[in-house]
Amino acid sequence: MSLDKVVQVYKEVVKVGEVKDACILNVQKDNGDVMVQVTRSFRDVTRKEKFQSVTQHLVRKTRHHDNDDDDIITFSPIHLDRNVLLQRVSNSGRLKAEVMKNNDNNNNDNNNNNRCEEYVVIITDCLTSTVSIVNLSSADKHGKVYTDSTFSCLEFSPDETKLLYVAEMRQPKPTSFFDTPPKSGEEDSRGQKYVYREDWGEQLVAQSQGVICILDLTTSNVNTYTLPDGLCPAHLCFVPSGGTSGAGARGGQDWGVLGVGFGSRPYRLGLIYCQNRDSRLFQLHSDGTVELLGSVGWHISVPRFSPDGTLVAYIRTKAGGPHAMCGQLCVMEWKTKKERVVIDTVDRERERVVIDTVDRERKVTSGSEETTHVFRGVYATPGLPHRCWDTAGTKVIFSTPNLDVIVTYSVCVDSGELTLASDGCGDTSERVWDVTEDTILLERTSMCTPGHLVLLRLGTPTPLATKKVTEIHEMPELPKSFLTRWTLINPSPHPKPQYSDIPFSVLYLGPTSLPEGSEKRPLIVWPHGGPHVCLADEFRASSAFFVRLGFSVLWPNYRGSTGAGQDSVNSLLGHAGLTDVSDVHFATLDCLLRYSDVLDQHRVYLLGGSHGGFLVTHLAAQHQNVYRAVSARNPVVDIAAMAPVSDIPDWCFVESGVEFEPGKIPDASTLTKMTTCSPISHLDTLTAPTLLQVGLDDRRVPPSQALHLYRMLKARGVQTELYMYRDCHPLGKVEVEADCLIHIALWFQIHGTNLPSLSTTPSV
Repeated sequence: MSLDKVVQVYKEVVKVGEVKDACILNVQKDNGDVMVQVTRSFRDVTRKEKFQSVTQHLVRKTRHHDNDDDDIITFSPIHLDRNVLLQRVSNSGRLKAEVMKNNDNNNNDNNNNNRCEEYVVIITDCLTSTVSIVNLSSADKHGKVYTDSTFSCLEFSPDETKLLYVAEMRQPKPTSFFDTPPKSGEEDSRGQKYVYREDWGEQLVAQSQGVICILDLTTSNVNTYTLPDGLCPAHLCFVPSGGTSGAGARGGQDWGVLGVGFGSRPYRLGLIYCQNRDSRLFQLHSDGTVELLGSVGWHISVPRFSPDGTLVAYIRTKAGGPHAMCGQLCVMEWKTKKERVVIDTVDRERERVVIDTVDRERKVTSGSEETTHVFRGVYATPGLPHRCWDTAGTKVIFSTPNLDVIVTYSVCVDSGELTLASDGCGDTSERVWDVTEDTILLERTSMCTPGHLVLLRLGTPTPLATKKVTEIHEMPELPKSFLTRWTLINPSPHPKPQYSDIPFSVLYLGPTSLPEGSEKRPLIVWPHGGPHVCLADEFRASSAFFVRLGFSVLWPNYRGSTGAGQDSVNSLLGHAGLTDVSDVHFATLDCLLRYSDVLDQHRVYLLGGSHGGFLVTHLAAQHQNVYRAVSARNPVVDIAAMAPVSDIPDWCFVESGVEFEPGKIPDASTLTKMTTCSPISHLDTLTAPTLLQVGLDDRRVPPSQALHLYRMLKARGVQTELYMYRDCHPLGKVEVEADCLIHIALWFQIHGTNLPSLSTTPSV
């Protein structure tokens, strides 16, 4: 296949936008009409940047008795200014807030993160079409406004007179000893120009100490509040006006803020992708005092108030240990601050969901033979949507991975009874984006089909919209027959026998049969990173890219993945490089056997990033006669060398089977464990052509890992190429992503024809 053809296929698959946010703007009680707003992110390969567009859809109920279909009116999309960093529509739908960059000057200068000259807040009144602008430089109360998905927020107060957000604590601009002395009354910051300030690591660079910011929309005044004990605020929301403050002395307070504070002591660890960091629920009162709430020793995610303000729902997982694990869905009675566990941690499977085909009712029983669905726990990703409660405040709607799909459930907070929120039943992944007036906005997606949105009435399986509430995609869908899912149990015993019978899921994207005389297809084995994540049945442009080029793709959710209970997560700890490698290889052989008439066993390739890169280098070294070429993106190569320089040193200890302590220096035994389970220990048998792609700004897996591997392979005469990008861990910039994927396709194509016989002898 020519280079031009590869580039053209890439351009076609990236036309599909990714849903970044979706909400229900309004539900008309008199006629049932629903207004939906969808924000999508698109890649502009010409300008080498991403842009977002907002589209509104009016779903109207047809009034004709002989037609139950819904009319959907889609309004023209509006492309967002690339300087729009945050946006939020108030609960009434009347006000819209946008945080924008005022200019791009010195955008990359970390010193300017301590000032707020760049930011303005635009408030639009949708009823009167009036606009007000607040320049945050006039307040000068804080530094950089946080816009990341971990700390940031933008929330209206219940009376819509205040706006809540998070920003970096204001610091005097650091200067040299030889700069002009400060004016009278100003803090002297001379000599502080090169002082080191901790941040929160990968993709949270220059974010050190956040402060709670409240903008008064009536006066344009900004007040900031700092949490005690070095806690950094996240997941903030206003206490509903109907909620009880829970502190008698503060009854009748003007406002209150609920949030999560992340601990920063003794030092900060990388936070993104890590759902094991110690945190506390807190309430900020209008007098500036802070009250810590709930239990200690937990990682808290996205607290959400019930409509009447009497309950708060949130997901919590244990602090410490692996970065992601099965969690608990909890509620707190706001008046008493008493916590209750609604859904507890699940080791394997807790309950079975039964579908009554007569009345379509879904309910939970234990051990029934009529089972059609097994519940395997709740996880912090994707978490609770911004609005997740039913109107009565008795049920929480949430989405969570289950083996290899995202499933949406409804749970009664009093009884813990689980219900499937729709009739998907695991056929496709379904993620809930919003719930209001007992109307659910779901995104349905699969590897073959780009995501589309549907509206459901809570408690009924029939969608309100029989058409897709979404834009029309220009890229044709892959045939549904191209996706196959199955589960495996590895026959090789686990070092701990209690984990030997844990099943893991496998997804295969590609044809299961070929026309007579057709050439067999090459197979890409693509283990996910993490390792404690779940590769779910969701559309990915990268997957469609390779399949449309003629490859088939295999994704094994090896033991250690989430979505299969806590036992799956625990089974990998101390056995990385052993059981995960064994699972992926077993899945590969099983797939080749299943589709022996379709797949070319002489053209099997490996592709993976981060821990996936760890796995593919292991597999290539341990099974030379199976895998022909390797592509590794920011791979973990040597855990012992990674521990002192990564933003997640705890990962290096825990995955090696050693308990992490913040001040612990690894002894000889620990270093031996780290090295032994790393691909570096099998380097002499890694002879497959290896393509390395590295982010120079990666704080998670430092580029030194891949650079070391590159040098060691070159010294052994292995054909190796290394590409280094000015990007971070995901290699997600538009130009970088495109360059990576096209190079991978070409690398596999080059090493897929006229292959010499393999041997253990390195060749130049």
